[in-house]
Amino acid sequence: MMVEEKHYDDDSLIALASEAVALDEHLASCADCSERLETFRLIAEAMAVETTWDTRPLSDTPVPETIANLRSFADRMAMEDAEAAANLPNLLAGQREQWMDNLHLHPEYRTAGVVRKLLESVPSARDMMPRDAVEMTALAIEIADHLDGASPQLRGAAWRERAYSLFYVGDFVAAERATANAEGFFNASLIADYDLARLGIVGALVERGLEEYSRAIARSRASAEIFQIFGDRTRYVSARLAEVHLLFSICRYQEAHDTLMLLRNALLGRDDVPTYARVIGNLGFCCWKLQRPDQALLYFDEAAQLLEASGIYTEAVRSRWNAARVLTDEGRFQDALPRLRGVSGEFERFGMMAPATESSLEIAEILVSNGDFDQAEEICRTAIRRFETSHLAYTAPALTALALMQEAVRNRTATRKFVSHVREYLRRVPDEPALLFAFPAE
Repeated sequence: MMVEEKHYDDDSLIALASEAVALDEHLASCADCSERLETFRLIAEAMAVETTWDTRPLSDTPVPETIANLRSFADRMAMEDAEAAANLPNLLAGQREQWMDNLHLHPEYRTAGVVRKLLESVPSARDMMPRDAVEMTALAIEIADHLDGASPQLRGAAWRERAYSLFYVGDFVAAERATANAEGFFNASLIADYDLARLGIVGALVERGLEEYSRAIARSRASAEIFQIFGDRTRYVSARLAEVHLLFSICRYQEAHDTLMLLRNALLGRDDVPTYARVIGNLGFCCWKLQRPDQALLYFDEAAQLLEASGIYTEAVRSRWNAARVLTDEGRFQDALPRLRGVSGEFERFGMMAPATESSLEIAEILVSNGDFDQAEEICRTAIRRFETSHLAYTAPALTALALMQEAVRNRTATRKFVSHVREYLRRVPDEPALLFAFPAE
């Protein structure tokens, strides 16, 4: 029966735990009752296992065979990793377009050790040259998927790193597929709570890119709870930051600000500069949206300096980009222009075409507003050259939009509104490759 507060009592939950029933409306919405029901179900499952009732005392005496097997496994793994570390520079020799050919020419590189070493190298590659990171995950998957005896954890880890790398370069649809693949492998493992929690952060970021906000918030909060149980403070903060990004997407900036201040205070005095810098950068974004531009600039500049000092160059550039955007919003165009030029050049050097183009078009908006059409036309030509060599699914519609913009700039009829419209179209078309370009309404 139900108690006065409308929650199920223990007797009712024990009765429900003995049957495979679907959650009713109350259980689906009440975290307390559903968690207690799951606890009773776990207890019932444990009581049904024969070993639960085995009262024989466990021996404290080490089993020599077990120790020998563990040592042999550790020795083999150490040897494999040492060989992989020696082979990795040869595998990654030349341009990234050559790496897969290098692998095909050297079957001896197809080991679990090489997969592990590739995955260890992906985060630093993502910070310095994101497209390299994407190709490294392709190598890791190619090896792991054709490796006899590859564990679900290893294959899941390869797909997880690919999902995050694809998200990082803005390919959200492919990132979603990679996330699903990783989840399938982790679910095939008996012990995967922590790995699934790590994947949950990636999934939340990808779902944010696909505008699936409710699912993404649930993912990030679930991951945060698991990391808290495991005592992993760094990844706990990462999960909370994923939640903050989702709050940004639905314009709940004050709630995000309050969460970030709690994280910032918790990180003070801790030796985790990169995580602290990311929190500070997000505070900058909050203050920008809350109409506190001076605070936003201070936070963005501090975050950029800390990230640069930590070797996280791509995130440092994004922080400087945000600072330039604050200046643009404030009408301080002469201060914004040199910053925008700097970040656009850095994005291009890192091979990040989408932000390089977007930031260059922000420069074009200012130039068109100032009547400097010659420089704006050169920006159009550069953007067109980028897309012509990219061969992406959305290259053709992107080139159409840029060609129309170039013509308007050449004829001196382009307005800041039109350039902004083209920039917004180029931001959307990677996720909507069938989206046709249309002139903005006057």
